[in-house]
Amino acid sequence: MSVPRKFGIAILIIILFILTLSIRAAAQNTIYFNGNDITSEIKTVKREGELLIKARDLAELLDADLTWRPALKSLEMESQDVTIKIMAQSRYIQIGNDALRTEAGLQLVDNQAYIPLAKSIEAFGYLLEYQRDKEELYIFQPETTINNVSWQEDGNQLQIKMDEITPYRILHSEDGSEITIEIDKAEIDQEFSDNISNNNYYLRVVNVPDKALLRLVIKSRTPIPFQIDGGVYEHEDSLVLSFLPQLKDIRINEDNILSVEATGEMPDARTKYISESKKMIIDIPSVVIGNFDLDIEEHPLIKDIKVKQHDLDPVILRIEATMANGDIFKPIKRDKNNLLTFKPGQRSEITDLQYADGSFSFSSSSALNPELFLLETPPRLVMNLYHVDRGSGIRDKIEVNNSLIKNLRTARFDEQTVRIVADLEELTGYEWVEEQKDGLYQYTINLKNKFKDIETEDNEDYQYLNILMNGRAEYEVKKFNYPHRIVVDFKNTLNNLDKFESIAKSSLIKNIRSSNYQLEGEEVTRLVFELNDYYSHQVETYQDQHGIKIALAKHYLNQEMEEKREFERRLIVVDAGHGGFDPGAIGATGLKEKVPNLAIAREIARQLTEKNHEVLLTRNSDQFHSLQQRVKFANASNADLFISIHGNSFNNPQTGGVETYYNQNEDNQNRFLAEKIHDKLGRGLSIYDRGIKESNFYVIKYTKMPSALVEVAFLSNLKEEKMLQTRDFQKQAASLITEGILDYLEENGGR
Repeated sequence: MSVPRKFGIAILIIILFILTLSIRAAAQNTIYFNGNDITSEIKTVKREGELLIKARDLAELLDADLTWRPALKSLEMESQDVTIKIMAQSRYIQIGNDALRTEAGLQLVDNQAYIPLAKSIEAFGYLLEYQRDKEELYIFQPETTINNVSWQEDGNQLQIKMDEITPYRILHSEDGSEITIEIDKAEIDQEFSDNISNNNYYLRVVNVPDKALLRLVIKSRTPIPFQIDGGVYEHEDSLVLSFLPQLKDIRINEDNILSVEATGEMPDARTKYISESKKMIIDIPSVVIGNFDLDIEEHPLIKDIKVKQHDLDPVILRIEATMANGDIFKPIKRDKNNLLTFKPGQRSEITDLQYADGSFSFSSSSALNPELFLLETPPRLVMNLYHVDRGSGIRDKIEVNNSLIKNLRTARFDEQTVRIVADLEELTGYEWVEEQKDGLYQYTINLKNKFKDIETEDNEDYQYLNILMNGRAEYEVKKFNYPHRIVVDFKNTLNNLDKFESIAKSSLIKNIRSSNYQLEGEEVTRLVFELNDYYSHQVETYQDQHGIKIALAKHYLNQEMEEKREFERRLIVVDAGHGGFDPGAIGATGLKEKVPNLAIAREIARQLTEKNHEVLLTRNSDQFHSLQQRVKFANASNADLFISIHGNSFNNPQTGGVETYYNQNEDNQNRFLAEKIHDKLGRGLSIYDRGIKESNFYVIKYTKMPSALVEVAFLSNLKEEKMLQTRDFQKQAASLITEGILDYLEENGGR
């Protein structure tokens, strides 16, 4: 069937009109220049999938000089010492001696020159961010320049030096071997060079297209133990990332000195010997394996050395050396903090074995690394001392016969080993202590104390809580509120309370419970006495037996105590970690740490305000604030307390729990605050209690008031990530943190 000519023309006109609308629609981006909408002020078209801008409009926008050469159909544009040249029918923009390829090149539209917007504006040093979902294009002048990225002297701090700190975020890959630092509205200095790539790390710098940000990617062959919350510092106009040191070198020299070197400061190693396999085990905390050199080939003393990352939580590097003939290497006094050295030791002489009050001790002419273990039948503690001789005061047998030890025995076990055996009344734990005194090494083995009895007695004013021990007690007594509790932490004590048939309760004591608890990395036995009423208490010691006596007042003992205190209103700063450009850790299913941080911080603020305290939030919305800004805000406000809220993350998805951090200060108020808060969280959140820990997190290191940082739960743990997403869990965490704050304030004169 034929179509009449006039209808064919009409259809053609309609098609052309639709195509024209499509071309115009394709070019209808909303364009912002330094935050201002300039869409109506400029003309753009789209060709070859590339957005072009009228050259004269761009020149006016940049205040650039424009030269058009009609005969050559070429233009030249100059601004701020940058000149670009482009010709019609060429896809390249010439920038100095460089040429940049484009998709469309220079196009003539209605006898006007149009040039690629993105490539041209980037040539002049501007940054672009294209939000495709909104068809919005943002053009920015860089707000900072990355001048240098370099290692600090110890090789474990990476300094990113810039003109000024702009919003940044740090992301950790799932396997932990890659860290990405993204810095908003940043450019790289023209003189920048890679000063950090080495045997362990590799740096890649990327200008992210359409995102107006600079990306620094750091890769390692092995997992990089780096904590997003604790590994970032701000120093003047630099970002500083702190990594754990990596193993650098293991070698043995012509003097038979075995040396272990790391890229940064190493703590003292823990060593032990396994006589049966002639192995020396060196465990070094807070060091990772890295790419290291090993030079011990065909050495007469050492057959083999194996190195492995023994653990990542906590971080422990293990060196396992197999000795050729059982020689014992002993640590030498350290001259450098990144170097451990060992030498084959002459036989040590041990002297003066003594027993006193739940412990026994002896001296040695040099440092020892014994093997200690317990045997059940009969119960005894065995200590193998390698490469030693028995000297004066080391008898074959010492009769003790008390509640802990029956006797001590010594003997030569083999050519290399002297053995000390403590015959015990029953199995117990122990603590090994080394001290240097008068040129000798003094060693003490403290057998773990035990509870002998817990009882109460009354008089008119006091109810006495008597805690009797088998040995001298090391303890700390604390008072907690909500509900009222007396808490006693015992060091080096075995929790044997389950052997008591019952522990007497009383009119004041509602309930008694015990647990083992991590305090500053040391396990303590914690006794908790929940009280029906509390008026005051005081602690007394026994003169004729071991233990402590806590006197609980049965009523107000004077008018001053009886009068209710009017607690003063306090100012508390609550810091929601991360925010805005910086998401913090990313959860197993994509939850961004900044989201629950803010929800919990807001809820804490609401609850504290209800208790008539004044609360300031470092951020009350999804905003980025640098660490320096957060600290300055808190210090400038003269706040009484500072609490920072975070979520945790780790390479192992099974790792979980709650932990609270403090930075040690002279009056211990930071630790007391952290402990009050963590006491609530550890008991109330129903997730693993990881204890309180000391750390140098920036926001709690530089704030002037008592401060604590809470890692509420692990986003990398799928179960805990789901919990962090729920309003119920957020409110529960906030309530527990609030209770801890109130508990601290009540004990320190505010409520």
